[in-house]
Amino acid sequence: MDSREQKRLATTREQIENAKDQTDLSSELEQDLENLGLQRRMKQLELENKFLKKQNDELV
Repeated sequence: MDSREQKRLATTREQIENAKDQTDLSSELEQDLENLGLQRRMKQLELENKFLKKQNDELV
């Protein structure tokens, strides 16, 4: 293998490694967004629960 082929192979390996890193980051970002959505939904349910308890107390 000559020097040019070795450089091309090294570049290809580096590009593959970068693509793997981007895929990992993308997966992490997707998980973070899902977690934020779940946290938001939990907060919403918590607020709805407080509101319904308050309404219930007022009816009693």
